[in-house]
Amino acid sequence: METKDWYKLTFLIESDSEEIIIWKLNELGIFSFSFEYLIKNENKKEVNIWLPIDEWGDSSRNGFEKIISKLLNINVPKNQFFDWSIIKEEDWLTSWKKYWGPELVGNNFLILPCWINLNEKFKDKQIIKIDPGAAFGTGSHPSTYLCLEKMGNILLPDKKVLDIGSGSGILSVAATLRGAKEVCAVDNDYLAINSTKSNFQLNFGNLNNLNTFLGSFNEVIFKYQLKEFDLVLCNILAEVIKEMIPNIYKCLRSNGEVIFSGILYSQKDEIIKILIRNNLKLVDISTRKDWVCISAQKDSDST
Repeated sequence: METKDWYKLTFLIESDSEEIIIWKLNELGIFSFSFEYLIKNENKKEVNIWLPIDEWGDSSRNGFEKIISKLLNINVPKNQFFDWSIIKEEDWLTSWKKYWGPELVGNNFLILPCWINLNEKFKDKQIIKIDPGAAFGTGSHPSTYLCLEKMGNILLPDKKVLDIGSGSGILSVAATLRGAKEVCAVDNDYLAINSTKSNFQLNFGNLNNLNTFLGSFNEVIFKYQLKEFDLVLCNILAEVIKEMIPNIYKCLRSNGEVIFSGILYSQKDEIIKILIRNNLKLVDISTRKDWVCISAQKDSDST
């Protein structure tokens, strides 16, 4: 089997810059990263980012450095700030595993890396096994955590669920664990669709009850006439969410709910205004760090 090499980019940031870095990496579709606290300086963190060599040429790397430099408003020479190294596939997998262990989410879910055996004390949890090999999110990001926490408090027996921007498939797996009879996963990246299928198979041994659709949300729902969903999951960036809200409304059955995550606190009010304009009534708001999760419901009187 062919292996590929990776660039590892390392740089230091002020601790309070972590959230804006996470936001920007998610916006750029980069999900292989970690933050390490520095024992000698608790106000600084080391950022590690892994990028596949065959997708990141010189111009792409230079462009990425400029984006981060502008974001952090750094004044030091870039060759003294950014440290690039090359690592082999097997070394990447080893280094990735070093940063990731089991994680409890809310009262019901445990995210379990696929190479770790389940500890007896977690037997009462609903286990979400994830293989991060495709690097499409592990559940540790605050926006994913919030969405899973919300899902852990609702039951979905015989419900029809739509997962927009499925990525690793972690929310599709969670919905199935909560009883969903059918999950439709949509993503515009074929690697994400493959990752969704792989992790669904890892958890359930088959792809029953999962339908995947490659393409943009607005295109897919019209092409395949996707509608009458009991629950829509939308864990993506707020700027994208805003454009989707009218069509998400059309996808929901009467009294159906939608869970939006990936929203920064500063973007919350604007999203809520758009929801109200589109006849989606606010149900719940939860926060984690600088991130917000919003639940809304399609009003039966507006159909």
